[in-house]
Amino acid sequence: MSYIALARKYRPQRFDELLSQEFVTKTLENALKMDRVSHAYLFTGPRGVGKTSAARIFAKAINCLNPDGINPCNECDNCKDIVSGTSLDVIEIDGASNRGVDEIRSLREAVQFIPIKSKFKVYIIDEVHMLTKEAFNALLKTLEEPPKFVIFIFATTESNKVAPTILSRCQRYDFKKIQASVMKDNLIDILNKENIKFEEDALNIIVRRSDGCMRDALSLLDQVIAFTSGTVNIEDTSFLLGSLDTFISQELFESIIKEDVDKVVTLINKITEQGLEYRTLNESLIEHTRNSLFLVLSNTLPIENLTANEKEFYDNLKKFLSHQRLYAIFQIFIKLSQDLKYFDFHKYIFEFAIFKASTISQIIPIDHVANYDINPNAIVKKIEVPIIPIINEDIEDKKKR
Repeated sequence: MSYIALARKYRPQRFDELLSQEFVTKTLENALKMDRVSHAYLFTGPRGVGKTSAARIFAKAINCLNPDGINPCNECDNCKDIVSGTSLDVIEIDGASNRGVDEIRSLREAVQFIPIKSKFKVYIIDEVHMLTKEAFNALLKTLEEPPKFVIFIFATTESNKVAPTILSRCQRYDFKKIQASVMKDNLIDILNKENIKFEEDALNIIVRRSDGCMRDALSLLDQVIAFTSGTVNIEDTSFLLGSLDTFISQELFESIIKEDVDKVVTLINKITEQGLEYRTLNESLIEHTRNSLFLVLSNTLPIENLTANEKEFYDNLKKFLSHQRLYAIFQIFIKLSQDLKYFDFHKYIFEFAIFKASTISQIIPIDHVANYDINPNAIVKKIEVPIIPIINEDIEDKKKR
């Protein structure tokens, strides 16, 4: 197969290609400029934000034969070998499948040998938190005092599971999720390079579904392009990524806010017929509630990459919203989320919660509480509790004695 997935084809190869990681890139660049390269680094953060890519770029930068400033040239033999994964001096290890003490013992023996072609020997251990306690302990001495030509770079999504003794011996770099606007601009740039037509609303859906993970975004984009035979449009993207559930959740949320019980019944039957996932729908309802609350309180929506349909939806619904009602409905949806997790009969639990949310004004006077001139002295009522004599038979017996 000659095709290369977009996530691999457009993997960052220079420091300036890493997205939304300015702190990391600036610190690493300065370390190279000042010749203050440490012997151990820990890259931690969410998946798909550039941890392994940064490790490879750093390995190329310190071993490049013709560096472009502080960036690797990506043209010399060392850079090409690292990019292709054939370098004998840059060794990538999967911590999940090489997590035992025996593998670490082998590594300790291997680090003693000098690099074959490069200046430094670099060990990149991905998902390092998967190493066993014994493996961490076996690594300590080598990590603390490695040979001068050896550099360790650890990458993990769960730094809390890394042994404190390992953390204390590394320079730690926290990677963050990639900003939605940055992801969208990058996707547009890639699609232009690939000569693929697209609709921006479709990219908004992909970006939001990726949740700050560029690798996820490129994988989803690849999937959409394959499904649509070379285009990226809102309709096909919504269908493929399951975002049609969002349209039903919009209708359901609108019916709940307007307390249109007949429409709610129709939609619940539709949800059951289509076999939609109750948890996913509830998450969408919670998101609608959050966005609506922002709109009511600040007159702005909290998400910038909304589609045109979604913006119109919230604008049309605004006149029916109140923060009192949204607070109450939010509590119902949160309780529903817990109930769906711990109890069976999901269908009944979901239906009762939706009916409760759509008749909330009949249960408590939500929309009128703010209009009351509450006087504490006026609403406190003396409650007369009848005194019931309590006879302790044991005490009476003792008195008689």
